Amino acid sequence: MARPRPTRLQLAQAAYAAYGGATGGLNFRGDPMPEWDDLGGVIQHAWLTAVQEVEQLLLSPPPAPRTPETDTD
Repeated sequence: MARPRPTRLQLAQAAYAAYGGATGGLNFRGDPMPEWDDLGGVIQHAWLTAVQEVEQLLLSPPPAPRTPETDTD
């Protein structure tokens, strides 16, 4: 049986926890990271927005193959 897809909130919390795991539990200032519930609405919203953007990238159709006619790099 397939596992249910996690909610955006669950993904945001997991991403926040992974960030903490990668930084030793420190934020960008080097201070200890608060628990998710202590972040406040603005920061929680920022993590949710980041997850939403990643979801959009994952669900977007792949880019068209590059050809000599479309390759401008």
